[in-house]
Amino acid sequence: MRLLFGQSEYVGQAMAGALGTVFAGPYEAIGFVDDAGRLRGGALFNNFNHSNIEVTVYAPNLATRGMIRAVMHYAFVQLGCNRMTARTRKDNKTAQKMLPRMGFKYEATLQLYYGPQKNDAAVLYWISRDDALKRWLHG
Repeated sequence: MRLLFGQSEYVGQAMAGALGTVFAGPYEAIGFVDDAGRLRGGALFNNFNHSNIEVTVYAPNLATRGMIRAVMHYAFVQLGCNRMTARTRKDNKTAQKMLPRMGFKYEATLQLYYGPQKNDAAVLYWISRDDALKRWLHG
């Protein structure tokens, strides 16, 4: 697996199609490409406010330490963020197991975020700059 930079629109559109959503710009994205050159997933960054950035990761059965390091490096080294936020649907148990393993901490549940049903809630996780650098980049 290798990383694809400089193709944010292509990666963002592919991720939006795979996830059944629309991403509001502006955003930047890193693609995850297999050995045959096929885009297999990506990490999309948006809602940057100079302290926080939101990340959406789509990497079905692919997440590697190198991919996670690239996500952390972009947010905390290149952009200098103090924190990064990840938001997932309440019924996405896979993401809710993966995010804490990556060092993210539970922050809040936003009821009715995605729609009128109980399972339409969003669950927010966050990771601090210090925790990310220690765990993924300098540890």
